Amino acid sequence: MKSTLNVSRIDIASRGCHYVPMDDMEVYRQLGRNVARVRGKLGKTQAEIAAQIGLTRASLANIETGRQKVLMHHVFRLANALECPSVLDLIPETFVFADDEAPITTHGSQLSDQQHAAVQRFVQIAGKR
Repeated sequence: MKSTLNVSRIDIASRGCHYVPMDDMEVYRQLGRNVARVRGKLGKTQAEIAAQIGLTRASLANIETGRQKVLMHHVFRLANALECPSVLDLIPETFVFADDEAPITTHGSQLSDQQHAAVQRFVQIAGKR
């Protein structure tokens, strides 16, 4: 039986970018630019991708311009719709958290200790990429 992890938002407290200082929204702007770039290479419209992932075209436009925060499950849906092998193809390529000791808090569904550890590992691995 598949287990479902439903996390609506991940907050990474007091973490900065090692290479370029990033505010919270810069991560979303970079994600959006990557989504727009890949979508353009595929020759698909915002409306086509939005329909595939269950969002409006306006929401996808806001994501592509970095004006809208993205739920984790939408990042996975975007990666699938854009034929990316991994969600890591959409997030910023290089950033390292300045403070690996800062806690990661989640909002939405309750996570078990094992699930929280998996989310923390994901964030740390993505940050070292």
